[in-house]
Amino acid sequence: MRGIVIFVLCIAAVGAAMGGVAAGVKNKKVNIFKTQAGAWLFTIVMVTAAIDIGYAKSPLAGTQEPRPDVPNAPASADSYVWDDANALSSRTERELDERNERLWNTYSVTIGVVTCDNERDLGEYAMGCAEKMGLGGYDMIVALDIAGENYWFLLGGDVDRDFPYDPSEYACDYMERPFAKGDYDNAVLSLTDALERWYGDYFD
Repeated sequence: MRGIVIFVLCIAAVGAAMGGVAAGVKNKKVNIFKTQAGAWLFTIVMVTAAIDIGYAKSPLAGTQEPRPDVPNAPASADSYVWDDANALSSRTERELDERNERLWNTYSVTIGVVTCDNERDLGEYAMGCAEKMGLGGYDMIVALDIAGENYWFLLGGDVDRDFPYDPSEYACDYMERPFAKGDYDNAVLSLTDALERWYGDYFD
């Protein structure tokens, strides 16, 4: 709907602008950038571009460019593993970082992994972390609430359209058994390993 509205506005603006330019040309040669119609055309194009740029930067909205450092991130800007609940081993964090490096180098995608304690709305928390990480439409994020004994799997808007499984059931299949035992390392490694293989099938 947003794209349709912008398209209609652009067509209307271009039509008005070209009409004004055509009227000027009947009288004499006109520099389009010095006419009122030309100015309106230029303004509409710039506003449309600004809207599209803003949309592209929204969390999990579209394919992202290589991400800049995030100064307010609670972990290294090179890592998309934020273990605020101290639930994961350093070995697991390294494996997740290595997996994300492979995914980024091969498919330009990332799987964020975050842990927390007693979040009121785990889905909202996961979305907020995705925004801080700069994740895009083909990325994913899994959030583990350790004290709350819950987890949340969130897909980017683009990949969500093609993911053939129910995200909650998919996460449950790979995470529930180790998570229930308190084995959070194997819970996230099992899920992200399956997702890495799924990405391979999806892009190949």
